[in-house]
Amino acid sequence: MGQGRWIAVAAGLAAAVAVVAPAGAGVKGAASDKAILKAAVLTPADVPSTWVAAKQADSGSKNYKGVAACKQIATAMDTAHRGPRALSPQFSDPAPTSNALAQDTVYAFKNVKAAQQYLAPYAASNAASCYQQAFNKAARGQGQATVVPITNLQGVGDQAVGYEATITGSDQNGQPVHVIADVIGVRVGRGFVGFNFLNNNVVIPQGVAIVNAAVARLTSAVNG
Repeated sequence: MGQGRWIAVAAGLAAAVAVVAPAGAGVKGAASDKAILKAAVLTPADVPSTWVAAKQADSGSKNYKGVAACKQIATAMDTAHRGPRALSPQFSDPAPTSNALAQDTVYAFKNVKAAQQYLAPYAASNAASCYQQAFNKAARGQGQATVVPITNLQGVGDQAVGYEATITGSDQNGQPVHVIADVIGVRVGRGFVGFNFLNNNVVIPQGVAIVNAAVARLTSAVNG
């Protein structure tokens, strides 16, 4: 499995991870849908200057179809895709030996209740199993993934949750490949942004700064 294939598998599966808003929470501000979407979409300023931008593939829920543990997530995605959303470009390191990648998807939900209905499946106890099975299915026998929750997201936005996949396999020359794919979801008011990251061997070094920058802009937009 070559570099391009690994990026396609990870990016295609790293869909919006979500969280449940607390009961009784309200919209924090009167930001428009357009303002929310624009605020959190990644821009060239968020990533290293040498990275290149390409159109982000919008595969919807197809990578989750047929995976029993992903039934609720796939349904939630299909519903959310009919509402306001924006996809960033797919930013990647052009170095031939690199698999570094960053992209995000932003949603503006009508209200907190609608957001809760969408977000709940991603925080469910079987979400990690869903991602693991979906990664393995997409690898088509050429790789194996292990997925665990990310546990250091306290204080990011109003709520945040994420999953980390360690994927091992081989490239087209039979050489071993080891990549880390991170999917992180952050809610700020009724706005939500799902980040997708990929990197060789270790968690992407730029990930924290990228998340913080986008979440700061989203917070500013939501809070007016």
